[in-house]
Amino acid sequence: MKGGISLNDLRIPMTNEEQCAELAQTVKCKIAPSAVHGVGVFAMRDIKKGEKCYCALTVKPNWYTVKYDKLKKYLTPARPEVLQLIMDRWPQVYNGSQFISPNYDARLCSFMNHADKPNYEPVSDLALEDIKAGEELFEDYRVINRYEEIYPWLHPVS
Repeated sequence: MKGGISLNDLRIPMTNEEQCAELAQTVKCKIAPSAVHGVGVFAMRDIKKGEKCYCALTVKPNWYTVKYDKLKKYLTPARPEVLQLIMDRWPQVYNGSQFISPNYDARLCSFMNHADKPNYEPVSDLALEDIKAGEELFEDYRVINRYEEIYPWLHPVS
C-alpha cells in the first residue's frame, strides 16, 4: 500500500506454533519439471475443489522467525514435505535464519501452465476441481484480456 500501513504491517507477531501451523496450512504447491512445458506448479498434497491453493500473491509476504528445531518438531509429523521445501529454498534456516513462505519466494502463479480445461482459477486462487498430490495445476490463459496478442499460439475459446 503506497504511503500507508497495510493490515500485514499491523499483524501481531505469531508464536512458533502459530507460524508452523500457518505454513502447514498454506504451503500446498511447489514448482517442478512439467511434461507440458518447462516447469509448472504441482500439488504437494490433495487439494479439494473450492479450496484455496495459495498460488496467487494476494498479501504481503511474512517473514517467519521460527527456528529449525521447532519447524522440525511441528512439521515433521503432519507436513514433512513443507519442511523439506523450506530447507530446499532456505537452507540457512538450519542456522537460525528468517525465511519467507515458499508460496512467495518462488512466485508460484508465474509458473502456472495453460490448459483448455483448467483445474485452478487464479483470480480467486481456488481449485476448480479436486487436485491430487503430485498433479499439475493449470489455469486458462484465454481468460486474460488480449490473450491472443500475449499468447499467439493459443487457439480461440470455442
